[in-house]
Amino acid sequence: MQLQASSRLCEPAGLVRCGRRAFAPIHCNAVSPRASNNANTSSTPSRLPLSRPARLVNGPHVPLQRQAPICQSVATGKLISSTEVPSFIPRDDMMDQLYRWSTMEAGESGQRNFGMPMTVEPVYYEEKLWGYTVSIFKEGVKLTDIGVMFDKNAVTKYEWVGRGEDGFPVMEGKTDEVKGKNFEIWKLDSEPVSEDLRSVIRAYCTALVAALNRYYAFGSVFVDDAQ
Repeated sequence: MQLQASSRLCEPAGLVRCGRRAFAPIHCNAVSPRASNNANTSSTPSRLPLSRPARLVNGPHVPLQRQAPICQSVATGKLISSTEVPSFIPRDDMMDQLYRWSTMEAGESGQRNFGMPMTVEPVYYEEKLWGYTVSIFKEGVKLTDIGVMFDKNAVTKYEWVGRGEDGFPVMEGKTDEVKGKNFEIWKLDSEPVSEDLRSVIRAYCTALVAALNRYYAFGSVFVDDAQ
């Protein structure tokens, strides 16, 4: 399922949460076609392990600076977009790849790729990489900060996806609480947005969504869509 970038940039968080989300939530469906076919011929419950996407090692490693700022409250910011992340997706690997991708695409080439210079700084929560801040500049003046991060809500992760007597999937096995239920993009201030800045934010968010889709599809944000 493809995610769609928001066309309603910088709306108040309350309005976005209560209305249609800019990202379409991705729901876990771990039942393979073979399992679905077997459901028609057998009533024996089966179990499918929830696996993580294969990770392709591409793109340079970017060492993280541990003195970077700790995750801050975004209560005064404006939510651009939010989507729920399936519980079986490894948060550390996903955010590490998105951070490295943003460092290369925005931090090193923001002017060329999106229209304005940018810097990218990691954000931590409980000693873990929880997201990053993209600062956008024009003529040496910072216009805004964009926060890309998980929220602090938790989601329940199950060990297995089984099949009940009626043939429908049921969650089974041990459970774990996984922090970071939603992947969110925030504008971290309430300053007005010019059309030029709005265009830059939209271009970056569109590219970020495409990178996230590559991660869901291939396990790596560095895969070429043409491959």
